[in-house]
Amino acid sequence: DSQGIGEMEFEKKRGINSFEIRTGLSRALVSGLKEPVAESRLEILKKLKESDISIDFLKISLTSMSFVVSEDCHDKLKSVFETMGLEFELVPNRSVLIVYAVNIQDEEGLVGRVVSEAVASGEEVDQIADMHDRLLIVTSAESAERLAKHIQSQIPEEVIA
Repeated sequence: DSQGIGEMEFEKKRGINSFEIRTGLSRALVSGLKEPVAESRLEILKKLKESDISIDFLKISLTSMSFVVSEDCHDKLKSVFETMGLEFELVPNRSVLIVYAVNIQDEEGLVGRVVSEAVASGEEVDQIADMHDRLLIVTSAESAERLAKHIQSQIPEEVIA
C-alpha cells in the first residue's frame, strides 16, 4: 500500500529551466601571433598563469586567440600583453548569459533554436559555448538582460522556469 507516500521526481523537467547573467567581465583578443603559433599561444598562457590571471572561453583561430577574464584583471592583463609586445584588444563590460536546460544537447533542435534566437535578436553575441545542461552566451553587459527576455519570449514552450 502506497498510502501517504508522495510521488518523487528524480529528474528535472526538460526544456529551459532558468537564466543567469554573470557580469564584470572583459573579452581579450590577441591577434597576429608569431610563428610558430602553437608556441606563442603556450607562452601567453604560461604568462597568464604566472600572473595569476584566470581565463574562460578560450577560443583559438589560425593566428589569434580570445578569452574572457574578470574586469578586475583588466589592468594586469594589459600590462602582461604590453610587456610581451602583443597585438591585442580588450573589450570591457562583457557578461555571460547562461541558459540552463537539462540535457540541452539531447533535446532535438533546442541548442539550434536558442542560438538562432540569440543571433536574430540583434543583440551583441561574442561567443557561444554549450555544456550538457547549459548554453553560455558571451555578450555585452547592456545586451544580456534583453537577450534573455528575447529568447524566453520567442521559445516560451521550452521555458519551464
